[in-house]
Amino acid sequence: MRTLFDVSSSWSAYTGYLILSGIPLFMALPAPTRVDALLEPRWSTLSLFAMIAPLLFAIFSLNFGLAHAKERLSSKEIHVSLLGHVGFLMVISLPYWAVFESLSGSSLSRLLGALGYVMLYGVCWAYVGVALGQRWPSEITQFHIKYALLIVSIVGTFFVMRPLNPFLMLSLWFGEGAVPWGFVLMGYLGLALVLAVLVRWGVPKDSVSEEGYRERV
Repeated sequence: MRTLFDVSSSWSAYTGYLILSGIPLFMALPAPTRVDALLEPRWSTLSLFAMIAPLLFAIFSLNFGLAHAKERLSSKEIHVSLLGHVGFLMVISLPYWAVFESLSGSSLSRLLGALGYVMLYGVCWAYVGVALGQRWPSEITQFHIKYALLIVSIVGTFFVMRPLNPFLMLSLWFGEGAVPWGFVLMGYLGLALVLAVLVRWGVPKDSVSEEGYRERV
């Protein structure tokens, strides 16, 4: 049986994510020639990393979904491989978030809470990518629709369904005040509900025929 989760074909995507998300974090590193800079990191650039990294995580997760939609995969293969790719993307980004934690002074519990939200947010977009790719095979159409969905989703959730906005959620996790647990729980439950809908209706049960599946085993 072939391996359901293979990252070898996606190294360029992982590398691209690490490079793009690492730029603002690198810029936020304190200058080694100044002692006072070690006590006062570049907070504006550090905040930029906290916004760019989750956004890129959603975009790359969505692209993983689009890539899976092109393959003749069973529904089980889609679920296993998709979660594996998104999970691995989170794993390789953990060193960046560890540096962010050390520079920002955030507690480990807050960091884990924020990363749990980012992971769930990315998985939702990955399944959006599967549904999008299976319904609109044209790459040009996919390009326009996926970025339109991202923009509408992020801008729209600043006004309605605010717990689904990653920027607002992470600003609460990394803020100095107490965590508003009611708002945070609404965010997690909202994403879980969206994910349940996408898993149920976004991935057709007959992605490949049973005969075709047996031929690949």
